[in-house]
Amino acid sequence: MNKILLLFALLLGGLCLAQSDDDASLSINSQQIAVEAMLEKARLALQKTDYEKAQDIVSSAIEIAKDSSLFASTQLVQAEYFLICNQLDLAELKLSDIEQLIPEKSDSQIRLYLLKSNLFIKNKKFVDADQTLNSAKILIQNSSNQELRALQLFLRAQLNLETKNLYETVNGFRNVIPLLQKQQLHFYESQATLGLAKAYFEKQELDEANAATNEALRISKNYGFITTELETYSLKSSIARAQGDYQKGLEYMDRYIELKESIDKNGDSGNALAIRNKENENLKVELAKKQKDLDRHDYTNILFFVLLTLLSLLTMSLFKNNKFRLRANKTLVVKNKSLIEERDRAQDAAKIKADFLSTITHELRTPMYAVTGLTHLLLENTPRSDQKEHLETLQSSGEYLLSLIDNILNFNKLEANKVELESIPFSLKKRIQDLTTSLESQSKDRNNQLQLEFDDAIPSRINGDPVKITQILINLIGNAIKFTQNGNIWIRANRVKQVDDRCLIRFEVEDNGKGISEEKQVAIFENFAQEESSTTREYGGTGLGLAIVKNLVELMQSDIKLDSKLGRGSIFSFDIWFDLPDSNKFYDDYQPVKSISKPKNTSDKEVVFPSEPSEIVAPVKTTSINEVLSEKPLAPGEHLEKRILVVEDNKINQMITRKILEGKNFNCDVANHGAEALQKVQETEYDLILMDIHMPVMDGKKATTEIRKLNREIPIIALTAVTLNDSEKELYQIGFDDIIPKPFKMDEFFEKIQKAFTNYQVL
Repeated sequence: MNKILLLFALLLGGLCLAQSDDDASLSINSQQIAVEAMLEKARLALQKTDYEKAQDIVSSAIEIAKDSSLFASTQLVQAEYFLICNQLDLAELKLSDIEQLIPEKSDSQIRLYLLKSNLFIKNKKFVDADQTLNSAKILIQNSSNQELRALQLFLRAQLNLETKNLYETVNGFRNVIPLLQKQQLHFYESQATLGLAKAYFEKQELDEANAATNEALRISKNYGFITTELETYSLKSSIARAQGDYQKGLEYMDRYIELKESIDKNGDSGNALAIRNKENENLKVELAKKQKDLDRHDYTNILFFVLLTLLSLLTMSLFKNNKFRLRANKTLVVKNKSLIEERDRAQDAAKIKADFLSTITHELRTPMYAVTGLTHLLLENTPRSDQKEHLETLQSSGEYLLSLIDNILNFNKLEANKVELESIPFSLKKRIQDLTTSLESQSKDRNNQLQLEFDDAIPSRINGDPVKITQILINLIGNAIKFTQNGNIWIRANRVKQVDDRCLIRFEVEDNGKGISEEKQVAIFENFAQEESSTTREYGGTGLGLAIVKNLVELMQSDIKLDSKLGRGSIFSFDIWFDLPDSNKFYDDYQPVKSISKPKNTSDKEVVFPSEPSEIVAPVKTTSINEVLSEKPLAPGEHLEKRILVVEDNKINQMITRKILEGKNFNCDVANHGAEALQKVQETEYDLILMDIHMPVMDGKKATTEIRKLNREIPIIALTAVTLNDSEKELYQIGFDDIIPKPFKMDEFFEKIQKAFTNYQVL
C-alpha cells in the first residue's frame, strides 16, 4: 500500500508540472462559473426571505469550493445570509474568520468591506462604517466591477439616512437607483427607493415620500421581496396618517399586519437557521463516516483507476506541451533573427553617422584654419579702423562656427555613448581661473562682469576629468553671457563635504539676466531646445549646449539643477564627487619651482624640483600628458634661436602657420609630408616640430614613430584637424608631446609652444 501511495504522489507531482495551463484554466473556470451561479441563486433566495433554500444552495456551493480559492466567496454569501436574517453576532464572527482568506485589492476584499460596513450600520457603529466604506471606495477605483461600485454608493446613502444627513441621503439614493437598475440589483433598488421615501418622510415632503413608497412597493411585489414590501406598508401607513388620511393609514396597517402574520406562519427565521445549521453539521458528520468506510473498502480499486487516468493525462499533456514548445521555438528563432538584423542595421547607421560627422568635421576645420589664420595675420598687420571692424567680425564668425562644430561632435559622441571619463590630478582653481580669463573678452562685449567665488577649503589638487569639467562650465558661463546684458555673472565652487579621500564640490553659475519661464524650464535641457523660437534669431546658437551639459553631468553621476525666474536671472548648479590624490606625490600649484639644466643630447628631459634643500632627480617620460603646473615666459630675444619644422601638406596652411611663427621671430622650415620631415630631421637640428596627421606619402603618426627612433628629445606637437577625443590617447602613446587642434586660438597656440620650450615637470 505504501508503494502505491508513493507512486501516486510522484505521478501527481509530475501531472502538476506537465499539465498545460489551458486544461487547468478550463477546470477552474468551469468550477468558478458553477459556484458563482449557485451563490447568485442563494442571494436571490435570501432577498425573497426563502432562507432554507438559500442555506441549501450555500451549503452545496461550499462543498464544491471547499478546496479552491472560491471558498472565500461562499463564506461571504453565508455572512450576507446572517446579515439579512439579523443574526449579527454570527455575521461578525464569519466575517472575522474569512478575512485572512481573501486576497488583498481583489473584488472579494471589496465585497468583504461592504458587508462589514452593512454590519456596522446595523450595529449603529457609524464611524467604523464610514471608515470601512472609504476603504472600499479606494479599492473600487482600481476595479472594473460596476456592481460593487453601486453597492458602495447604496450603503453610503444608507449610512447618511441612519445619521440623519437627509440632504446627502436624498442625493445619494437618487444617484444610485439608476446604477442599481442598470446592474439589475433589484433588491437593493427596492431598498434604495424605500430609503429615499424614508428621507422624504423625515423632511416632511410627504407627496415625494408617497410617490417613492409606491415605486418601492411596485418593485418588491414584482420580484417577491417580502421584507421590503412589509417595511413599505408600514411607512405608507405613517405617511397617510401624517397627511390626515387616517382611513388609508388603517388600511395600510392592516396590510402590514396581514403580511407579517403570513411570514410568521413559516416560523421564526432565526430559529429555522439555527436548526438548519445543526442539521447540516449532523449530515456532514454522517457523510464523513460513510465516506471513510467507502474509502477503506474501495481504496485500491479507485487508486488504480486514478493512476491510469493520471498516466493518460500526463502522456497527453507532455505531447501537447512538446508541440507547443516546438511552435514557440520556431517563432522565437524568427523574431530573434529579425531583431538581430534590426540591431545590425541600427549599428551600421550609427557608425555611418559618426564617420560622416568625423570626416565632415575634418574637412570643415581645414578651411576654417585658413579663415581664422588669415584673419589673425591681417589683424596683426595694423589694418585701417574700418578694415579692423570687418576682420574682427570675420574672426568672431569663425570662432562661432568652430564652436558649433565642436558642439555637434560632442553631442554625437554623447548620443553614441562614446564619451569616457578620465581621472587625473589637476588644479580645479587654476582650471576655473583660466577659463574665466579666456571668457573675459566675450563677457566684456556684452558689458558683463565675471565674478569668481572659490572656496579655499577645496583641496589644491583633485582627481577627475578636467576637460569635461571645463566643457560643462564653458557651456554654462557662455550661456549666461549670451542671455545677460550689462549685468553680473558669478562662478562659484564650494566644498560641500569631505569624507576620507573623497570631496563633494558644488558648482554654481549664476546670472542676473532675463531668466527662464517656468513652463520652459522642463524642456530647456532637451536637444536643440531654445526658450522661444525668436531666441535663435536674437542670440544665436543651436540649443545643444545645455543638452551637452546635462549629459556630461549625468555621466559624472550627478544632476543639473536650475533655479530661474523671468526678470531675475538663473542659477545652474550641480554636485560632483572627486577623489583626492596622495598628497605626498603632488605639490601646491603656487609652490615655487626651479629647473635643473642638463647637457644637450642626454636621454632624459628637463626636470623640476621643489624649492627645498634636498633634491631628487627623476626622468620624465616622453609621452607624459600631465598638466604643466608652472611656466616662465621666454624673453623676446630667445625666440631668434628657435628653429621650428612645420609638417603640413596643405599649401595655404603651410603659409599661414609659417607667417604666424615668423611674426614672433621664429625660424621656420616646411615639409610637405612625413617622409620629407624625417629626412629634414636627419639633416637639421630642430627645437620643435609641428606635425599634421593626415598627409600623403607618410602620415604624421608614422613620421612621429620614425622620428622617435632617431631622437627622443625633440618636442613634437600634433597640429591637426582630427577629432581629438577619438585619437588623443593614441597620439600620446605614439610619441607626441602635446596636441593643438586646428583652427586654434593664438593664445593657446603660443602657450603650448612655450611649454615645449620650457619643459617643467612636477614629480
